[in-house]
Order: sequence, then structure tokens, then C-alpha cells
Amino acid sequence: MIFGSKKGVPGPCPACDAPLDAAVIAQPQPRCPACGQSLVPVRVAGFWRRSIAALLDTLVLLVTAGPLFYILLRVTDNPGPLRGGLSLDGVLQFLAVDPIDILLWAAPLLGMAALYFILFIALSGRTPGQKLVGIRVINRAGGPPGPWRAMLRLAGTALGLAPGGLGSLWMAFDREKRAFHDYLTGTYVVRET
Repeated sequence: MIFGSKKGVPGPCPACDAPLDAAVIAQPQPRCPACGQSLVPVRVAGFWRRSIAALLDTLVLLVTAGPLFYILLRVTDNPGPLRGGLSLDGVLQFLAVDPIDILLWAAPLLGMAALYFILFIALSGRTPGQKLVGIRVINRAGGPPGPWRAMLRLAGTALGLAPGGLGSLWMAFDREKRAFHDYLTGTYVVRET
């Protein structure tokens, strides 16, 4: 089991939620005093580091999946919900479109983005953006999350973004710097040493 630490202050035991003190970090082979579970100390990645990684991943997707999506729209001759362009009239027309129609129109792009995140997180525990900023997604045992957990994590991210992004924003205030999708899947985002 791993336990998150931000600036030397340990989080609770991932197995039993017992509070851990700083003396646990100093032990050569740390164990939870309450349940005896073996622990691996890590430094959790904070809000800004994770946000920069997300921005970098968005840029990678814009450069790779964006042109593919544009070609697909041109081949199918489907202007989608942006029929009126980016003028004021076009933006007002866009706001009148049913959100389900927008999702259906953007489905190929969303599918490419989902494949990107699921494959990278499941196989290596980090996306290219996360690799650049030196962070990694791990499960409670310290390994990569795996395919099922990566899919559930992506679904949890989408659910967490729906109510104004609160599912992701709470990592800024959480002691272990975990978002909704981290708690849902039992994962941690840690800094690489």
C-alpha cells in the first residue's frame, strides 16, 4: 500500500484510514500502526502540476486528433452545430442547439480523446503531458492502474467535470490532493522521484 505525502505530512493509511504521523515516514520499512499494512511513502502531485499536465495533454490532442476530426467533418460535409460560424449570430444559434446533438457531433473527437487517456493510463500510468511534468497515476499497490480502472477513471473524470468541474477542483483543497475520479478508482497521482 502507498500513502500520500504533501510537504512531509503523511495522509491517512489507504487500507484502514487510520491517521499516520511523520514518524512513520522515518521508518526503514513503514507500516500502519493500526492495521500493520506495509506502506510505501510517495509525494503526491498538487493541483497546479496536474493542471499543467492536463493542458499539455489537451495540446497533444489538438495537434493529433484535431486534424483527424477536421478531415472527418470535411469528408462527411457535416458542419455540425457551428452552422452560423463564429459570428454573434452563429454563437447564438449554437446556444440553441440541443446538447445531445453537440455530443453526437463531437463523438469521434471524444472517442479519440478517450482512447488516448485510457491507453496511456492503463499501460504506463501516465500520459505524455504527465510524463513531461514528472507525475504518474498509480493504484494503491504502487503499480499502473490497468485497463478497467483507467476506463472507470475516465468516466469518473467526465462525471466530476459535469457539475462545473467540482470533481476535479476539490483536489486543490484535499489533503491527499485527490480528485473525485481518484477516490472512485482508488488511485493516486504522485510525483516521480
